[in-house]
Amino acid sequence: MSRISILLSTYNGEKYLKAQLDSLYSQSHQDFKLIVRDDGSTDRTKEILNSYNIKLIDSSENFGVKKSFEKLLKYASKNNEAKYFMFCDQDDVWNNDKIETTLKKMQELEKLYGNEIPILVHTDLEVVDKKLETLSDSMWKSEHINPKANTLNKLLIQNTITGCTIMINRNLAIKSLSISSKAIMHDWWIGLVATTFGKIGFIEESTMKYRQHGKNDTGAKTYDYKFIINKLKKLGDINVDKNISQAKEFLEDYKEELDEESKIILEDFSSIKEKPYLQRVNIILKYRLFKYGIIRNIGLLLKI
Repeated sequence: MSRISILLSTYNGEKYLKAQLDSLYSQSHQDFKLIVRDDGSTDRTKEILNSYNIKLIDSSENFGVKKSFEKLLKYASKNNEAKYFMFCDQDDVWNNDKIETTLKKMQELEKLYGNEIPILVHTDLEVVDKKLETLSDSMWKSEHINPKANTLNKLLIQNTITGCTIMINRNLAIKSLSISSKAIMHDWWIGLVATTFGKIGFIEESTMKYRQHGKNDTGAKTYDYKFIINKLKKLGDINVDKNISQAKEFLEDYKEELDEESKIILEDFSSIKEKPYLQRVNIILKYRLFKYGIIRNIGLLLKI
């Protein structure tokens, strides 16, 4: 039985899928099982998967990326005994030591904290264009992401974890399910579970090429002067309604298991829009519910 399940959700991915599959089957660590769910492709995606003798799990409905990955995680956690799970996007390319490097970090954390708690490991990414030409050798640097900002208060307001880089252990997989429909993304929800009930580790090196081609469901944004100007123009559009909805659901799902400090933060943030403006600002400042970047935080304080 493979120790690692790699979960791949596909949707009309014929243009880049083969490169990703080749990178998976070129990994230095080959003790893994690839589990694939197609989300209703109408191009040659299934044909490409068949050419690699890849069997799909049930793909009768189109759910979107978040729900599709939840279905994959549920299937994998119930139907095999893998200890670890990794999420894979169809249009990226993994470095050939991605699995080996991430697994090594996971095992280090298990030795340090024990393997009975939920653990998540994530890494930096090299951002590339559709031809795999480098745009940034570090998404963390280009977006000013601090991977150490992974406490509950930080993750409530902004996600620092990119799903296609992560490995989670079985305890975290089981603890995270089911992923709420109010979750902003599956990786964000899993990150909240990990920081609340377990541990998050990170690797300060890029383990994959993160392809940007204009059709990504999520993507990297370069934090340069053009980005700042655009953000200034859009200050009025900033809101945290989705963050609040996600926090409310998280509190509801796990309220019986939360420690008192986490419960209070979640309760105050979940009800922030019901309070007068100065009390809202006080909650932001008290719990340091800050985004990364001065412009983002100016917008947050203006719009909260």
